[in-house]
Amino acid sequence: MEDLGCGLLPSILYRQAMTEILKKDGTKFKFLLVDDSRFARMGLGKIVEQVGGEIIGEATSGEEALRRFEDLKPDVVTMDMSLPDTDGITLVRRFVGMNPRVLIVLISGISHEEVIEEALRTGAEHFISKPLNLDKAVEILRWVLQESDV
Repeated sequence: MEDLGCGLLPSILYRQAMTEILKKDGTKFKFLLVDDSRFARMGLGKIVEQVGGEIIGEATSGEEALRRFEDLKPDVVTMDMSLPDTDGITLVRRFVGMNPRVLIVLISGISHEEVIEEALRTGAEHFISKPLNLDKAVEILRWVLQESDV
């Protein structure tokens, strides 16, 4: 399959109508997108749109992500493992320390098994490899949201 740029592969599911997944209280999941690539954030936005989530903020660095996390109180954080000023594991620990119920989905081209396992032990819900396959990414995000107790 041909990469569409921004790490996304074409998808049939992407073009289908979205079905919203709501929190237990009937409201939309609020998302913070953390990636230093504008194109990656745009692609993640399309995925969030497919599950009916609401993007409440974006960040391009760990420092900015921590500020936005504290101010905006997202339910879900999608984030790249490699940011200009920190690594994903450190950021996962900080987010979970601030809100143990936050759902974190890591998205990265780094797919070393030991790094992924550490991230999951630290508190991330799931790991998605780049380049993103929209069908798979939407499926994983749906599963994470449906299985959550938020």
